[in-house]
Amino acid sequence: MHPSFQECIDEHGALLQQTNAARVAFFGRTDRPMPPKPGRFQVTGESVGMFQIVDLATGKTRAFREAYKSAHDLAMQFEEKANRLSGGAQ
Repeated sequence: MHPSFQECIDEHGALLQQTNAARVAFFGRTDRPMPPKPGRFQVTGESVGMFQIVDLATGKTRAFREAYKSAHDLAMQFEEKANRLSGGAQ
């Protein structure tokens, strides 16, 4: 691997460690537990007049909605379904 690429990877690793340390410190100050994992679906407004629901695990768009509230509600339904399926028996 080229030395400049390795340097960039090392720098990103250090930044991720600092970010995680800051996150742990924040949750320690607020007396709240850290979330176990981030959400799997994200609502983005990249399209004009449309909101996309993106699966962060695959990077693929799952659905489109015109209103943010309906996109958020659908993303929450996708999240619940993904948690239910990965959690074992229904």
